[in-house]
Amino acid sequence: MEPTLTSREAMKVIGVEARTSNAREAGPATARIPGLWQRFFAEHVPEQIPNRAGAGAWVAVYTHYESDANGEYSLVLGAEVSSLDDVPPDLTGIALPASRYLVFSAQGPMPQAVIETWNGIWSYFQSPSGFERAYTADFEVYDQRFQNARPEVDIFIAVK
Repeated sequence: MEPTLTSREAMKVIGVEARTSNAREAGPATARIPGLWQRFFAEHVPEQIPNRAGAGAWVAVYTHYESDANGEYSLVLGAEVSSLDDVPPDLTGIALPASRYLVFSAQGPMPQAVIETWNGIWSYFQSPSGFERAYTADFEVYDQRFQNARPEVDIFIAVK
C-alpha cells in the first residue's frame, strides 16, 4: 500500500454527524457508522445540503479527534459546500484546514474495501514511514468512481 502525497486547500462540509471510536466500531452492537450511513440515505441528506460545491461527490470526514486512533472522533457524512452560512438545523457544518495528505485508495466491494484500507492505514503509520498523522481532519471521497463495477474510494489522511 503506497500512498500519494498531496496538498488540499481548506474545505467546508455540511452533513450528518456521529461521535464514535474505533473500539466502539469493532462491535456490531455498539457501532454507530452503519446507522449514520443508513440515516444519510433514508433522510435524503444530500438533497438537504445547501451551497453544494464540486461534482456531487459525498465525503466522510473524520474530525474532532480526542487524541489518536484510540480515542473518540466525530464522523460527518455529507458534501463539500461553498459556504457554511445556511446549515440546516438537523445537520452539522465543519471547516477543514488546508493540509498535506497521504491519499490511500480503497478498491473492491464496499464497505469491506474501505475497512481493509483503514486497517492498512493504521499499520502504515505504526511502522516508520517518514510521516506522522496530524489528527486534524481525514476524509473519504465517494465520487463517480464509487459507482463503477469495481468501486473505488480515496482516503485522505492529514499529515504533519
